[in-house]
Amino acid sequence: MKGAAHARLGVAALAASLIAASVGLQRWLVLAPDVVDRLRDDAFYEFAWAANVARGLGPVVSDGVSTSGVQILWSALLVPIAWFGGAAALPAIAPWLGFSFHLAAAAGWYFSMRDRLAGLCIAMCWLGNPLLLREAQNGQETALACLLAQTLWLSRRASQGRFVGVSVLAVLARSDLFGLVLALSAWRGGCRAFVAPTAAFAVFAGANVWLGGGIWPDSALPMAWLWHANFAATSPDLGSWFAQVWWFARPVLLGGPWATASAMGLGFAVFAVVRSVWPASLRALPSLVVGAACALGARDLATAGWIALFLALVPRARPRPVPRDLAALVLGLAAIVALHWAIRWYPRDYYVAPLVVGAAAAIARFRRWRTLLLVAAVAQIVDGRRIGPEPLAGQRQMEIAGRCLDDLVPAGERVGSFNSGIVTFHADVLRTPAERRGVVNLDGVVDSRSFRALRDRRLGAWLDEQGIRFVLDDARQFSLDVRRAHACGRWFGDGFAPDRDLVEIARFTADDTGGPRLYWRKGRGVRPQSLGVTVDLGPGPTGSRYVLWPARAGAALEGVGHDGAKVLVARSDADSAMVVFVPASALFGGALFERGVAKPVLTLPKL
Repeated sequence: MKGAAHARLGVAALAASLIAASVGLQRWLVLAPDVVDRLRDDAFYEFAWAANVARGLGPVVSDGVSTSGVQILWSALLVPIAWFGGAAALPAIAPWLGFSFHLAAAAGWYFSMRDRLAGLCIAMCWLGNPLLLREAQNGQETALACLLAQTLWLSRRASQGRFVGVSVLAVLARSDLFGLVLALSAWRGGCRAFVAPTAAFAVFAGANVWLGGGIWPDSALPMAWLWHANFAATSPDLGSWFAQVWWFARPVLLGGPWATASAMGLGFAVFAVVRSVWPASLRALPSLVVGAACALGARDLATAGWIALFLALVPRARPRPVPRDLAALVLGLAAIVALHWAIRWYPRDYYVAPLVVGAAAAIARFRRWRTLLLVAAVAQIVDGRRIGPEPLAGQRQMEIAGRCLDDLVPAGERVGSFNSGIVTFHADVLRTPAERRGVVNLDGVVDSRSFRALRDRRLGAWLDEQGIRFVLDDARQFSLDVRRAHACGRWFGDGFAPDRDLVEIARFTADDTGGPRLYWRKGRGVRPQSLGVTVDLGPGPTGSRYVLWPARAGAALEGVGHDGAKVLVARSDADSAMVVFVPASALFGGALFERGVAKPVLTLPKL
């Protein structure tokens, strides 16, 4: 009977795991990721880097300087794609390369386990994990980093040469995996404990010195520096400082990042580490503490709740050693959360994707518990609501800006931008060397020169030295209010005032609101002349058009839909030119109108 029940539980676990994979794939696998779904601005830095290397221009993103501000291994893998398929192929192929690494990791769990049913259950849960699926197609290195984090774990008992090789690749894939290398190397023990971390750091630092001139990647410090510097500029008292530190440090204590990866799986991983040493007389204490915290209004308790539940319900193990390898894995993964949350103050979901390795490894360790496999699959299906679409709609406007800069900025003029990945890709990378605009990154993540200027509080003077008369970005980037996210106005230099020193030339929009803005730096040369009429800037994708509209405050631009009704294309809250993306669905009438005016402001080619 016991064997039959065990078999039935195995079948139920497998069925639930297959459902978890199906649900995840159906909801989160996208056939054509783009800038508003999956592909982030940071991915385009890596696309630009790879394309420029393939083209023989060197490891360049920001005009005029080489950079180490990309994850080196992933970017290097993109070079052959750019070589054979051209730069334009990168946004289409990179997400599927990432997904192939995601598949490889799922297969790795299956083939690494002798218990094939358990291996298949874990592989299916990995395959359908919402966070992993969403981030596997983000155009960045996330899926590769997860694969190498898994390989580090599976290689923990391997020969020294293999473990060192995997360690080097892991750190080159994503630098924050160094903590995992360090923890697993310490578990391996002896003189071997120093070899892999030393080799990984030496290769990593050497590559950064070669590419960017320093041992750290160009992207490592700028955003963390900005967050800390802006907070310090608020002159916080001791209480405010402690509140800020606690706000970013508390997620390390099994908070939101852990639950985003897998609340149940990582809760079980921590339970698996402590179960053999936790006193039986205190089995109910964690549940009481979590319940009391919840009653008092505390949140972010999902992972802690699972730990408490396992401690309360699962019988205490016979005396046995703590699984030190699993403890090292959890500690190495916790270092990722500590780095980005508690130290850098710059959290992003894709940073925590490798934490899923801890969940899978712990469940694999107890693979004979068929009930655990069943609970893991069901919990993943239920817990999928934690993951939602990324708010990337604003990136479409940056794409429009990159495509249309030539219509607004005089030939030969370079443009500075903080969030410059997408703009650089369209204004520089997709063009011939003679046509390149020359976009310069201003936040420093791929340009060490601008980061030095920011830290010295002389970005404005540095722009003058570079001959850059135009800057492009969201208005908040130039704000003097250091309480606003990403505000950099303070670091332009003493006396800088955006309302006085920046003159708006145009806005870029793909909906009925404004978007990023192109500014002329007042007093630097001659201001470009404004157009008084609406101008067709040419075709966009799938029958759309780009239009330059000299908008007035309160005005609305409308097209005509397939049923003859007016369709809102854009509206303006200021007197400013707007570069508008007009979808094909608003072009059936062949003309654009300002609301309340019968005569069209522009006649366009009909579909």
